[in-house]
Amino acid sequence: MRVSQLQDAAVRWKGFPDVKIRSLTNPSWYSRFCLLVLLVCGIGSSSGCSALLFRIRGTPASEIPDSLRPVTRNDRTPIDYRLLGQNPPSLYRVDSGDVLGVAVDGIFPFSPPTAPPSALPVNFPDQGNPMPPSTGFPVVVQQDGTIQLPGIEPFSVRHMTIEEIRLAIADAYRKSRVIREEKVFPIVSLIKTRTYNVSVIRQDLGMGSQSVQLDAYRNDVLHALLKSGGLPGEKAKDQITILRYAFPNNTVPIVNGMAPIQAPTDACIAASWNEPQTIPLTVPAGAAIYFPLNVSLLNEGDILFIENRETEVFYTAGMIPAGQHLLPRDYDIDIFEAMSIAGYSYGSGGMAGGNLVGITGVSATRLYIFRKGPDGNQFTIKVDLEKAICDPRERLIVQAGDKLLLRYSAKEEVANFGIISIFTFGFQQLFRGNR
Repeated sequence: MRVSQLQDAAVRWKGFPDVKIRSLTNPSWYSRFCLLVLLVCGIGSSSGCSALLFRIRGTPASEIPDSLRPVTRNDRTPIDYRLLGQNPPSLYRVDSGDVLGVAVDGIFPFSPPTAPPSALPVNFPDQGNPMPPSTGFPVVVQQDGTIQLPGIEPFSVRHMTIEEIRLAIADAYRKSRVIREEKVFPIVSLIKTRTYNVSVIRQDLGMGSQSVQLDAYRNDVLHALLKSGGLPGEKAKDQITILRYAFPNNTVPIVNGMAPIQAPTDACIAASWNEPQTIPLTVPAGAAIYFPLNVSLLNEGDILFIENRETEVFYTAGMIPAGQHLLPRDYDIDIFEAMSIAGYSYGSGGMAGGNLVGITGVSATRLYIFRKGPDGNQFTIKVDLEKAICDPRERLIVQAGDKLLLRYSAKEEVANFGIISIFTFGFQQLFRGNR
């Protein structure tokens, strides 16, 4: 049979007398065949990388070693935040930097025996200061913990209470015989408490370093946090780092840009850093907590550092909307929850033609996770989402740095091709003969 005869002839199917198969040489059939080929290419390109054209090799999720499975955070519990503070003593203990109000009759201030006693100054605290008014002349407790009064040698009052200091002053004047009377009744009060200037760096709040002044017995991590914005939020790591500013031996601290008066003129003004200390804010449930002694106390010049979690992210691509997403800080998320965060709902059907046609088809089930191992090498993990619904070993926990790529399997691409072919042309368009 000649070609011309093939073009004019039609072979009728048995049982389908009205349906004719067009000859492959028919230009109309050829154009449709080309269009279908273009649609196949469109399906592959619209869904990312086609499984028919580009294959990704990966280890099934159920077979990966435990070293590639992250440690769960669901069993962690917050610490007792009272550990970040300190338990102040029932009575105030004096130290360097405190300002005392002192008066000793006839000596401080000096007055002749025949003169009437001098009026003592009354000191009122600044606005907002909860301290009560005090009486006496100001005496500063020096860096070495001593005070200096007229007529007696300097002596240490460090860690003494106000009453203990009063008795020590009376005893010192009796022993020096500056006052002949056996009974000495000094007046001692507290004018101003010592303070500690620390720096707080809060990356979670998007601010630089801020200076915070803490009163005595409130110079701790808890009060520094309360003064700088509260406890670390969701954007911060669940830990606090303290950078200690310590003064080595044979050196003296700088106060307000100047060395103390009693420091030698040739003293070497220097300072050094101690090792940073990290305080966790969450611990495994039921775990014992061991805090080093006074780890939460802050001294002059210390820095409190709260780091953000901008690197604790995962990435999505392929059928999942592309993007970078922050992981929750205090709990785990699995692959389904991660896809939901990215805006993809598994099981709602796929796009058979992608952006080209927009016809709903079967969902993609091939999820690839590109994860960095403990040795720094990247591993490719293959997850079957249908199995992951029922198998916890397949339903992996997402960790920081993971890259999630969702794509169709080869069977799913063929199925979607069939769906788009049916809904675009239909059997009648594909197999209709010449009329």
